[in-house]
Amino acid sequence: MTRLRAEPARIGEVQALLRRWREQSGRTRSDLYWDEWERLLVMPIDDFESVICADDEHATVLRSVSPIGVLISETERRELLREARRS
Repeated sequence: MTRLRAEPARIGEVQALLRRWREQSGRTRSDLYWDEWERLLVMPIDDFESVICADDEHATVLRSVSPIGVLISETERRELLREARRS
């Protein structure tokens, strides 16, 4: 969320990725969650953050189909995966 707070215009990158996923995938079981992501991406950042960062099963599922990964570099992604494996 820090990146979106610092650079709110990057939300467009997230929305573009979500559109590409939909175009490339056709109908999937993720559509329900992608619909929710579209609604979340137009919410105020505090509201968006409270939904995504919640400690419940629904938030966990939303994070598993999250388009916001586009906001981190490949190097950052690899480091996060290394840290997760160590935990």
